[in-house]
Amino acid sequence: MAMAELSLDGLFGVDAGFAPELFERFAPTLEGLRHVLLAQAREPSHPFFHLPPPDPVVEEVRVTARELRRMAQRLVVAGIGGSALGAKALCAGGNEVAFLEGVDPRSVQRTLRSVDWRKAALNIVSKSGGTLETLVNAGLALEALKKAHPVEWRRRVVATCSPVDGRLQRWAASEGIKVLQIPQPVGGRYSVLSPVGLLPAAFQGTDPSVLVAGARSGADKALLAAGAKNPALAFALALVSFFAAGRTEVVLWGYGEKAYAFALWAQQLLGESLGRRITASGAERRVGATPLCCRGSEDQHSLLQLFVDGPLVRWVLLLTGEEPGPALSPKTRAFAGLPDRVVQLGQVQEALWKGTQRGLREAGVPVGRYDLGSADAFSLAESFYVFMAATIYAAALLEVDPFGQPGVEAGKHHTRDILATGR
Repeated sequence: MAMAELSLDGLFGVDAGFAPELFERFAPTLEGLRHVLLAQAREPSHPFFHLPPPDPVVEEVRVTARELRRMAQRLVVAGIGGSALGAKALCAGGNEVAFLEGVDPRSVQRTLRSVDWRKAALNIVSKSGGTLETLVNAGLALEALKKAHPVEWRRRVVATCSPVDGRLQRWAASEGIKVLQIPQPVGGRYSVLSPVGLLPAAFQGTDPSVLVAGARSGADKALLAAGAKNPALAFALALVSFFAAGRTEVVLWGYGEKAYAFALWAQQLLGESLGRRITASGAERRVGATPLCCRGSEDQHSLLQLFVDGPLVRWVLLLTGEEPGPALSPKTRAFAGLPDRVVQLGQVQEALWKGTQRGLREAGVPVGRYDLGSADAFSLAESFYVFMAATIYAAALLEVDPFGQPGVEAGKHHTRDILATGR
């Protein structure tokens, strides 16, 4: 099993405000941040105290997934943002789990119709219990589930939420619905290693203990390793230093289905955690690199030209993993003009990202790489933890709070007003 690894080779040689001795210069600050986070992880008020979850929670997830699987062949997850993106990365490549996220009428209708509700179960995921899109989609799914199982539908529903007085929590209590709890200090975008991600993955066949083991490995790397050997510190320093040097965008370029799904999860994590408006001594400043997701070689044919010859305002983090893919027969190689040494499709994808990497570097665009290894449950869980720790480190360097989402709440408030008044 190949392990996850961050590679910044060549990144600091690009003329973008970096120098090879960057880590040495910031070593005292980085070590201080690491010791602070290590101490905070022992406090119940911090998300990392609860991640990965303790054995009783893991066993509850395992039992719940087993019970649902006895009744259902497909699990429909109603959730959005942090309530879905991490689980989607864990479940990428399978078809046992379907997701209802946004409220686009066409896609929601298509998903609802694609499910055989006689053989389905429903997981409603909302930390607050009041997420509008989730409640609407869950209501539609519940209608279909009740029609297929008018008597026993409750046994097929699990709510995943925090222990607060929300709409979903009150409904679950009144109907006797099974509830898996998200610890209160764990925000939605940090919740993938809680039952939010563990239950869908377990339903699809992943042993939740493997996810926990991967998360613990990520914690060791992110909290115990020092200096450049710590991938979380390295990524955080790159994020903040490039932003200070005027490279205000970070491209998360996922090569492979799981890598791209991971990039989408990381995009929300970075965007919601680091984008902040700060006012001090009467002066306002805005911080936070803009994370942009790209997908494999598809986006080489749409955005690479801009990245190479356009404004030098970004740097690129390639997200890759081992994906051998189907074998390439001599006839296929001959048709595509490939040499005999190329025997699997994965080699073509590897050559594509390596070619992109070299082209970008020649154009003066900094490129790093995060290798997801086997992109299996262990490696993904480890990587989730590393990226969450990196986000918290970066927030400390930027002097912002990585939790909460103040910029999102106004939009939610206005949406409810529009629905209530019609204008």
